[in-house]
Amino acid sequence: MRPCSAALAAYLAANDTCIVADLYTVALASGEVLRYSGWTTALKIPGTLFPPSSLNYDALGYTNFALGPRFGRSKMTTKIGVQPTELDIDIFAGASDPGDTTGTVSLAAAVRLGLLDGATVERDRLFAPPAPAADGGLDTSLGAIVWFTGRVTECDAGRSTIRLKVKSLMNLLAIQQMPRRLYQAACTHVFGDAMCGFDRASLAQTATALAGSTQSEIHTVLAPSPATLFDQGTMLGVGGANAGFTRTIRQMLGGVAYQHKAWLYPVMPGDTFRFLPGCDHTVATCQSTFNNLAHYGGFPYIPPPETAV
Repeated sequence: MRPCSAALAAYLAANDTCIVADLYTVALASGEVLRYSGWTTALKIPGTLFPPSSLNYDALGYTNFALGPRFGRSKMTTKIGVQPTELDIDIFAGASDPGDTTGTVSLAAAVRLGLLDGATVERDRLFAPPAPAADGGLDTSLGAIVWFTGRVTECDAGRSTIRLKVKSLMNLLAIQQMPRRLYQAACTHVFGDAMCGFDRASLAQTATALAGSTQSEIHTVLAPSPATLFDQGTMLGVGGANAGFTRTIRQMLGGVAYQHKAWLYPVMPGDTFRFLPGCDHTVATCQSTFNNLAHYGGFPYIPPPETAV
């Protein structure tokens, strides 16, 4: 059974005619949420008529789905068991349509930049009576049903079509590291988690973007010690158009931070960013940079297989 509103359950029990429209919600790993209507117009759904899901509501309690690109999808089956369900989605997006963008880049460019990697996709089904609402649009008072939730595992952008392969969250069980820890030289802890025990905020620094900064590189006056302190670290937008978004720092050279993925919005001089340190999971870094050797999660003195044999 799929949870739904009492009004929708009563309507489906008493009627055999209704309009069905798909609603798509794409939650990017950066924190931005994109919502698109599969109907011919944009839709505003009362938020309280959604079952608990990844959706949130605006100040008036509505969830807004914009009229964006056209969507095509494969058939989806529902099975009992632990086999993950797959959904193939085709997005027919144009570069010139303002509704077919995320931030300041087109959806196709966002795919090539890796912004949709690991994104969560939710497909909802909106049921509406054939009679129009008072304003002449689609009557959304019955609410919707959460039909599918999964994560993007593959994505590819062509000249006019974006293809996404989405697997249900059950697939997370298949990609878990089992056993949890392996005997290896490098530390297996996630830097800053409970097993690591190091407070990354203790070495955080805040800086403003200087002239010459772009969405791919941020110029600052920072001179971290050691110079590799922020390599593989995290950069959080504090002020400016990218406030609230995060990016992984690939490397910092001469005060210039290079990210793995570009920022969604243009970076202006004066925008503020907070830098959190990164770790290469080696004994030397754990001891000399973070003084956290007591929590090191690797086994550096295990002999290589040739010696062990």
